[in-house]
Parts: sequence; C-alpha cells; structure tokens
Amino acid sequence: MPIGRILGAVLATLLTAIGPAAADALKDDAIARLAASHEPDVPMAVGRLAAKQAGLGAARTLLARRGRDAGLGRGWNAAAPEWQDAEAHFSRIVDGIIARGIEDPDWLHTIWADQAARVLNAEEADEIATHFATPVGREQRIVIEVKVVGELLLTNYTFTDRISDRVPGSEREFARMQAIWAEREPFKVRNFDGDAGAARFGSRNPGVKYVRMLAIQGVDAMLGHINAVCAEAVLAVSRAAAQADPFIESYRRRTGN
Repeated sequence: MPIGRILGAVLATLLTAIGPAAADALKDDAIARLAASHEPDVPMAVGRLAAKQAGLGAARTLLARRGRDAGLGRGWNAAAPEWQDAEAHFSRIVDGIIARGIEDPDWLHTIWADQAARVLNAEEADEIATHFATPVGREQRIVIEVKVVGELLLTNYTFTDRISDRVPGSEREFARMQAIWAEREPFKVRNFDGDAGAARFGSRNPGVKYVRMLAIQGVDAMLGHINAVCAEAVLAVSRAAAQADPFIESYRRRTGN
C-alpha cells in the first residue's frame, strides 16, 4: 500500500478515537501543511502586474486631467520630463500599495487554507499534503499552479484588457511574471504514467475535488483580493491628486505655458 494511503488510514483511525476538539486540531494541522505546500509566486506575479498597470493607468489619466484643468497645452504629455517625474512619483505610491497587498503571501495562504477546509476533511487534506511532498506530487502541484490557477488568473485579466505587454512603466513586473512562468517550465512534458500516487491524485477524490476547488473557488477568491488591491492603487492615486501640482508648475516655469 502506498505510504500516503497508510498515513491516511492511520489518521482516519485516530480521528475515530479522539474527541471533536482534537479532531479539529488534526484537521487544522493537515490544512496548514497543505496550504504551506503551495508556492505563492504565480498568483503574486499576476497580482503585482495587474495592480501596477491599474495604478499607472489611473496616474496617467490624473496627470492629463490635472494638466488640462491647469490650462496646459498639448506639450503636457508623457514626453515631458516633468510628466515623467510625476509619473515616477505616483508609481512609487502604487508600489507601496503592492508591497502591502500583494508581496506578503499571507493572503494566499489564507485563501488556500479557507477554501481547502470547505471541501476536505483531515484525512483528505493529509493525503494531498503528503502527496505534494513527493517528487511526483511536487510536479503535479506545479502543473496545477501554472496551467490551471495561473492561466485562469492571467486569462481573466488579459481578456478584459487589464493586463497588457504594452504598458510603459510596468516592464519590470511583466518581465518578473514571465521569468516565474519560465522557471516552472509550463511546456515541459511531464509523464506521470506508472506512478500510483499520481494516478490516484489525478483520477479520483480527494485530488479531483481539490483541483476543482482551486480552479473555481480558489481562483475566484484570488481575483477578489487582487481586484481589491487594484482598486486601492487607483484610490491612492486619486487621493494624492494634489501631489501632481508641483510637477505641473515646474513644467509651466520651464515652458512659459
């Protein structure tokens, strides 16, 4: 019998012999181990880029409106040094929002744990966490994180034009996302034939319902968090609108506009 099945059987026996509080503690431990087995890099990369482009878009709209209200001419645009300085200033504000809302992976650990607890019992969570700790399980986890979760997140933003490879100022975030994808070799041929653990995970519960949860409720929760950070970045730019004025005045002095 595979080691994962043995451990699961032992855990099931224990759960029938202990009280509810201890059973809850065992489930919490198994869920925590399962959540910790996931790498946060892929959803963080998407969130980082989405929030940066949302903030940059808001900053450019703000600068154009602020300049128009100040009576500046057509020379007030992205080619003007003062515009570029102002944009860099607002970009740093957006980076602060991203640092707080995306770069700390606790939001992902919370999503993984909360959603897993909805669909898995202690034995099931332990089985998947144990499988993910094996070399084959690790490879299956990578496939899920990139080809299922990552592609669904990315598709949501690219199809709605909220992520693009043509947004100046977000080149660093875009390159970082590409590097994270490449490190995981999404087009690598991974052959799981002949591995009993891989076959069990990919063909029956709890593996099947766990992957389904990640693709639906998990992705939905991630989108909710990323969208909230994007909205926060836009709001932060709006609240700092007056900080554009010194750059506008500098442009006016230089050009006599």
